[in-house]
Amino acid sequence: LNNRLTTELQLRMIDYHIGLLRAMTIESP
Repeated sequence: LNNRLTTELQLRMIDYHIGLLRAMTIESP
């Protein structure tokens, strides 16, 4: 259960960072 939870958290963090990078690249000309 703990391992599954950490994996889901890591995936969520990766998705968050991807969205952040995507927003940054869209903002920059």
